[in-house]
Amino acid sequence: MPFLRRLLGRNNGHGSDHHVGAIAPPAVPAAPVVNRLVNTLAQDEELLPVPVVAWSVRRLQAIFSQLQQAPNQQALEDAQAARMCFTRFWLSAPLDQLETLYAGPIGQAYRLMLSGVLPALPLNADDERWKAALSQKLLKAFGSHETTNLLLAVLPYYDLNAMRVADPLRQVPEWLQRDYAERCDPQLLDTLRQQAASRQPASSAGPALLAPSEAQPAPRPSNQTLPVLGELRGEAGMALIQNNEFLGRMSGLINLYAIDPGDAELKQELSGLRRQVAQVWLDVDTPQLEALYRTPFGQLTQNLIASGFCREPLPPEEEAARRQLGLIVSELSHARALNALVAALMYYPPSKVNVAGVERSLPSWLVKELTTLKTRSASS
Repeated sequence: MPFLRRLLGRNNGHGSDHHVGAIAPPAVPAAPVVNRLVNTLAQDEELLPVPVVAWSVRRLQAIFSQLQQAPNQQALEDAQAARMCFTRFWLSAPLDQLETLYAGPIGQAYRLMLSGVLPALPLNADDERWKAALSQKLLKAFGSHETTNLLLAVLPYYDLNAMRVADPLRQVPEWLQRDYAERCDPQLLDTLRQQAASRQPASSAGPALLAPSEAQPAPRPSNQTLPVLGELRGEAGMALIQNNEFLGRMSGLINLYAIDPGDAELKQELSGLRRQVAQVWLDVDTPQLEALYRTPFGQLTQNLIASGFCREPLPPEEEAARRQLGLIVSELSHARALNALVAALMYYPPSKVNVAGVERSLPSWLVKELTTLKTRSASS
């Protein structure tokens, strides 16, 4: 039995019965009342009304990445169980914390799931019934407080443009509208793009990473966290700094992109490697940033920044990570704000990075390199 399915205590069948009905999962009998505080482990397990699920965001990210990169039956079953884990989480998440949770690592893993192949795959009988129950509940809940919880819970069970919310500008919260529109409502997406364009001067087309003195007011997360971009962390991630195979592959892809920027397969691989390079910059000790920047790994990063790859469209989870990096850099109050700045340079055109007025907050080597990168980008 797959890891998460065992933790969830579920037995996903794969029968051919796909009848859709508003049937909730079987209710677990209520635990009997006991008059003692301490029981044996075996007795306590029988008394728990629901299974205790131990899960982590990093594990879910790994599961969805595995399904995307090397799909097989085991990967599919793990991803199905992980989707159920997410569904139950959103159903019980507090209303006043949904936006914060969605903006953080949990939301990143959730968007990774949505952008993958899982929502497009056929459902087994259990998931069909669960989807139908959630859908019926959502229909009855529109306009009530739990609408957003239910919408987040049911979205992973629908393929692109397979579901639609009536009056989305009112029913879907503003912080979720863009991602909802990209999955479900192209017409709403056009409306949101027009609204965004009308709010910006013509000269500021494209994303910008602004210095604090020039940044426009933006919603500030109550608890800023660095995004998780790459799978390899800690020592495994740092080993890439001297991994000649990794450095050679990355350098080759950058060169190929300069020759054929329209190659979709090349861009997909380069995007995945960029995530890992950015993760190394986020994880390295801040005092070591300059030393790392002077290594071949740093030169590779500079080549990637100057390649113009940052102008390519991003999938939803990377777009959210870019916005998160932008918020951290625009305030420069995070302990690893300098790490975030170097990572963000791979996602924002150097011409959009403005440090006017905050040079004293940055080390001199970084100010100099930002100027060099802008000049190099302008001439390429």
